[in-house]
Amino acid sequence: MATQRTAWDYMDDMFSTLASQDSQRAQLANGALSSGLAFYQKKDYARATGELKRAISMDPTNTQAYKFLASAYQAQGKTDEAIKTYKNSLALDPTQDAIHTSLGNIYLQQKKYNLAEREFKDAAKLNPTDTLAPYTLGQLYVQTERYGEAETQFKKVSRMAPTDPNPYYSLGALYNKEGKYADAVKQLTQAVKLRPKMEAAHFELGVAYAALGDTTNAQKEVDTLTRLNSTQGALLKLTIAQPKLVSAGGGETDTFSAALGAGTALLGMLGIDATTTLPNQSKQFSLTFYFDSAMDADSVQDTSNWTISKATGGAAGYYNNLQPVVPTEAYIPQNPTSVTYDPEQRTAVVTFLLSQNDTGNATIDPSHMVFKFSGTDARGKVMDPTADEFDGAAEGPF
Repeated sequence: MATQRTAWDYMDDMFSTLASQDSQRAQLANGALSSGLAFYQKKDYARATGELKRAISMDPTNTQAYKFLASAYQAQGKTDEAIKTYKNSLALDPTQDAIHTSLGNIYLQQKKYNLAEREFKDAAKLNPTDTLAPYTLGQLYVQTERYGEAETQFKKVSRMAPTDPNPYYSLGALYNKEGKYADAVKQLTQAVKLRPKMEAAHFELGVAYAALGDTTNAQKEVDTLTRLNSTQGALLKLTIAQPKLVSAGGGETDTFSAALGAGTALLGMLGIDATTTLPNQSKQFSLTFYFDSAMDADSVQDTSNWTISKATGGAAGYYNNLQPVVPTEAYIPQNPTSVTYDPEQRTAVVTFLLSQNDTGNATIDPSHMVFKFSGTDARGKVMDPTADEFDGAAEGPF
């Protein structure tokens, strides 16, 4: 005699069937997820997208599937779809700090700074031990020129991860932007100490040293970076290069001979007035200077950026060869009367006035008259202090 089934028996069967279906659905979802991840690792993002979407359709609560689906969309340049996917994942579980950070990165790339800032701050609150969100927030503040807030974030990260070179590098680069070059050197030195082959840190360190006038250490950074990456080394060399004087004299309009030595009679240099046949009492002299860089025309033509003086030693030698300056010595003007700049030739014609004394017997030492330029080039770079002066007694600019 057959046993009569009760309502409870039917309910047990129904629950068993549902459990079996759920188990099968979970297995299919996991299979689709595994397949999607395999395609993702092979960078076959289109097929990965299809499998990951299938995994989500069978298990809409699988946040891992959302994460990789969003990444696959990003890899295909489908930014809007990636944003939507990240948001769907956060709707399921808003405590995912990594997803907040990933979403913030997209907004940062889109320059949607307010949205990005919110996501990074949410991520930092959810996971106070993670350094990525505050570090990236610091980069956002740099991009938006909120330098004080950027400094706070980078310092925070350096305290959290004292062996990570990145916050020290970012602080150093930030200080370079702000013109705090001594502070930059301190941070960047720590960065390269932690990671000796960190190219970006060596680049910024070279910039900082150059700005401080420490040409020796700046050149060391050029050499180090060139060994690590010749292209970056060449770029650093170009970046920190300061304009130089390369020579002077020989211009078509030059009337000043810097080769004449001590005791030269000014009378002969001034010449005779063709109309009166009398000696000239004064005369404008010109001398051409040659630069190795494109210069700022306004800076070059500003006469206050040029000075003329008597040599007092070093490469310039000594005015009158250290002989006492006699009372008849001609007056040397401190600044020229005019300067013209030729951007095509990168030349400056400096014009200055020399005048006879009351007794008509003035002497001068043209070879030891020092011409110095203290202006800037077209990039705003100041002159290289090793080649911003010239006199005829020296073999070249110094």
